[in-house]
Order: sequence, then C-alpha cells, then structure tokens
Amino acid sequence: MTQLYLFEKEKVMKNKDYVAIIMQEWYEAMDKANVQVQPKTSTLLGQILTKYDVQPKHKLSKEEIFAQYMNTKAGDWEVFWSGLSPDEKEYIESRRQKLRDEYYSKRNLVDDNAKTLLKG
Repeated sequence: MTQLYLFEKEKVMKNKDYVAIIMQEWYEAMDKANVQVQPKTSTLLGQILTKYDVQPKHKLSKEEIFAQYMNTKAGDWEVFWSGLSPDEKEYIESRRQKLRDEYYSKRNLVDDNAKTLLKG
C-alpha cells in the first residue's frame, strides 16, 4: 500500500501544474497592468481551476492547418486566414499551388494564371 502511494505521489509530482502556471501568468499580467485584486479572489480562482483538467492547447501541425483550410467555409475564411502566422500562410499557399499544378498537369491544361517572369 505504501509503495503504491509513493508511486502515485511521484507520478503526480512529475506532472506540470498548469493551474500554477496560469495563476502566475495572471499575476504577472495584473502587475503589468497595475491591477490588484483581493487575495481571496486568487484563492477562489485557484480552487475553481483545480476542478478542471487544464492542459495547454495542442499546436496544430502544418498538415492539420492545411486540412482545416481545405474545410473552412467561405463565411469563416477571413477569420481563419487572419489567425494564421505568416509561416503558416506561406505553407498553405505553397501546398495550394502544388495541388493546382498537379490538377493542370494531369489534365494537360495550361494555367493562364501561372506566375511567370516578364521579359522586357
């Protein structure tokens, strides 16, 4: 029984305490904004957060972002696009162009909108 308890305690100690991280970020943000709250408020927030399984957001891979891009409805597209980083936008554009090139080459079509250098 004691060994099981020690194992569980050790397992818990190895896990990151995301509630503590959130609380620390909250304190730093309040300090930066010169905002103060009563100490009891911090205690209440900490108690509420411990009731939930708090995990950091999973950062989507570029493939997952591209799949999301392909399935985004027209009405939601601007919001989706504005939330991407320049690196993610560049990746999507390169993948989109690659698919477009494949589409045209498989059908022996000429892409009139292809970007070419002008000679002059």
